[in-house]
Amino acid sequence: MDAICPQFQAAGGSARDLLRACSRRHPDDRGRRLFGNLFDADPAIENPSYLSRLSVAFWSTLLPSAALGVFLAGTYFFYNYYGVLRYDIAQLMVTLFNVIAIVFFVYRLARAVFAPRLPNWRLLPMQTGAARALFWVSLLAAIVTGADFFASKINEVMQSPLSLTVAKSLLATVIVGLLVIVFGLVRPYVNEDGTSRGWNSYFKALILLLGAGTILAAFLGYIGLARFISQQVVITGAILSTMYIGYLSAGAISEIGGFMNTSFGRRLDRKYHFDETTEDQIGLLLSVVINVLVLAVGIPLILLQWGFQWGDIRLWTYNIANEIRIGSISISLIGILTGFLLFLLGYLGTRGFQRWLDGKVMARGKVDAGVRNSIKTAVGYAGIALAALVGISAAGIDLSNLALVAGALSLGIGFGLQNIVNNFVSGLILLAERPFKVGDWIVAGGISGTVKKISVRATEIETFQRQSVILPNSELINAAVGNWTHRNRLGRVDIAVGVAYQSDPRQVQQILLEIIRAQPQAMKNPEPMVVFIGFGASSLDFEVRAFLSDVTTQVGFMNEVRFQIFERFREEGIEIPFPQQDVYIKEMPKVAVEQALPPAPAEAAKPAKRSTPQVRRKAAPE
Repeated sequence: MDAICPQFQAAGGSARDLLRACSRRHPDDRGRRLFGNLFDADPAIENPSYLSRLSVAFWSTLLPSAALGVFLAGTYFFYNYYGVLRYDIAQLMVTLFNVIAIVFFVYRLARAVFAPRLPNWRLLPMQTGAARALFWVSLLAAIVTGADFFASKINEVMQSPLSLTVAKSLLATVIVGLLVIVFGLVRPYVNEDGTSRGWNSYFKALILLLGAGTILAAFLGYIGLARFISQQVVITGAILSTMYIGYLSAGAISEIGGFMNTSFGRRLDRKYHFDETTEDQIGLLLSVVINVLVLAVGIPLILLQWGFQWGDIRLWTYNIANEIRIGSISISLIGILTGFLLFLLGYLGTRGFQRWLDGKVMARGKVDAGVRNSIKTAVGYAGIALAALVGISAAGIDLSNLALVAGALSLGIGFGLQNIVNNFVSGLILLAERPFKVGDWIVAGGISGTVKKISVRATEIETFQRQSVILPNSELINAAVGNWTHRNRLGRVDIAVGVAYQSDPRQVQQILLEIIRAQPQAMKNPEPMVVFIGFGASSLDFEVRAFLSDVTTQVGFMNEVRFQIFERFREEGIEIPFPQQDVYIKEMPKVAVEQALPPAPAEAAKPAKRSTPQVRRKAAPE
């Protein structure tokens, strides 16, 4: 019993109580797990988000109403298929089923929007009393309209007197008009000072005008007009309200991070761990699907309410989907959709083939990483181009016209797009000649870093500061490019060292050789060396040269060697000098000073004895 019902321990009563608790709890739990609280608002959530309230209002209206409509249509189909119903009974059943569907639809919509028992799930911030009043007014208007519609069908089938039909319709339309006026007079909102506030003035005027117009048309004898107005106020108003809620839901889902505020989005994130970009793209796709669904369901329903027939709607839909003519140009929406789907399938197939070729074939064949990247890139562009051609052909676009357009644009490409074409051709040359590959350490245009991606337009280089630099391919073709790891990672590093002139050069050379030969990273063949490269202005200049098997590790190697050189020189008493100058002050003769100075005024005092500094570089010791 524990496995059947989780509430067995908590029931604590008889078997009947236990079964009642299980039957009351389990269906709702299964529905919540399956649909993620789309049908019913969860009372346990005290402050649901606006998106959650919109989603619950939209789906709890649309899906149950659609399910009921499918059930009623299926019931009538099977009754009619097996010939159980008479013609008059079939007419009454169709009308009754339509009334049931309309009343249920309005009930679900009013319950979702006004939420009379769950104020925290209410779409509009209104008072509970006003929300309950609006809920019942909307439901009563739908019931009266449906009853009038069904009674009219009974009168038609039973061929009742016209006076009875007119009296019944007069009463129904007047009641609906009064209910509409009551709806407009309700003051649902509350001001900051606690006083109640009514609807927006324009919306209120529209509601009162529709209600008063219905009553006036009924009393003036225009019963047909009054019935039409009352039915459109109830049914068309409900459809438009649902479409508007769906539009708001789609807009909220398409916002950045909006999809993750839904239970469905959180469930997908827990299962697949999408990144933020993918989540936003899924939300945008869902918003498009919801908008299409709203239009596909709402517009036909409104057209049916306004007197159009299913045959007309199907014909219009077929013409719009297959051919839209603008002058001599014919556009097919189905063709465009088919072409887009074929291109999408080709694109996804190309990406899958790239991954299979790179991960299964070339990786097992020990193909070089640069060759793998070149082949993968070429296959990708070829597959996308082929998918684009197939999609364009399926969309009904003549490729010969594209050839004419391409010929007309060739002159513009030659002038305005020459840089793009130059980079494209340069990219093809780079992929073919492969002067560098992904993972190489190159120096180009003063930029040093690792190649991350080579495309047909530009090459991405990541510097050692983790900065991504995008270089056009034409610059890499037309300028010199240094590649530290073209064929292998073997490379030489040079470390400059200067010592004072009082030092013994041969002792310095021997010390440097001992240090560099003791490094485990330095190769033994070629052997490290120390070169006495010259006499500097303030020092004797040496250069330590060593080959590394992996030149990309030179920073750490040079850092350690410099530490050891400094420590060893300090132990041996060898000075590492720095540039310096000696300044001597020499007194100049008085005559030379007087000749150098401009003549002084007659009343000025005689110039005093002055001295000028003379800078002389101290000579190096012999």
